[in-house]
Amino acid sequence: MTGLTLPPARVRDKFLRLVFFVAVSACAFAQAPTPQQQNPPAPRFSYDVVTIKPDNTSNGYWRNTADGISVSGPLTSAIYGAFGVFMENQVAGLPPWAYSDHFAIEAKMDPETAAALLKLPPTEQWRQRTLMLQAMLADRFALKFHRTTKELPVYELTIAKGGIRMKKSATETGGHAAYWNGKIEASSISIASFVMNLESRVGRVVVDKTGLEGGYDFTLEWAPDGADASDPRPSIFTALEEQLGLKLEPSRGPVDVIVVDHIERPTAN
Repeated sequence: MTGLTLPPARVRDKFLRLVFFVAVSACAFAQAPTPQQQNPPAPRFSYDVVTIKPDNTSNGYWRNTADGISVSGPLTSAIYGAFGVFMENQVAGLPPWAYSDHFAIEAKMDPETAAALLKLPPTEQWRQRTLMLQAMLADRFALKFHRTTKELPVYELTIAKGGIRMKKSATETGGHAAYWNGKIEASSISIASFVMNLESRVGRVVVDKTGLEGGYDFTLEWAPDGADASDPRPSIFTALEEQLGLKLEPSRGPVDVIVVDHIERPTAN
């Protein structure tokens, strides 16, 4: 994406983090199609009504509801959410307007579709929601894409010397987490879900090398980027090791990348 004029990193990070607030361990790349595929697979469910309007307020948000989604921000926020990615280098080929033009997107299912979706297990619900988003982008923004793999800098998440300091959850269902200003309070969260959130905070894809399964309860506190110098909290790298018994180690590895072949501005409605 050389040559693009992007919003400040602090603003971009705000939208990246908005995409994550669903505590599931599903990932859009779990069953990646071949690189030749130009359109998303057909979802089992679809939105009944989609409204897209220009949004000049810069008040970014992402809300999942029982019958749809409500998204405001640059188009990148919807694209990252549709493919379960958080790093800019995981999406290539976007035009400058996808970063600069803001849209308000409202998508609703009919009552029967919403009820049927809610009967699915949480991870399948999330997978279907991502496929619905991909289909909406193809329909309203004429999105065409393919997938590829690139060798990129990553972090490997490992168990630190001394072992983990997280509590194993008594249940494997109903996981949730709250994230705000350098603090995470998690209950029955899988490492896969946690890794997805870490990526947006450390600026690289995180590869889980812990071998940990099931859900965990924990609280993590660190000084986020831009924190005042008087903030006594450690960096996220130190906090992970001291508070959770986990360690991030820099490495390089294959990273799934979405390559946008075609995309258009939508007609407002």
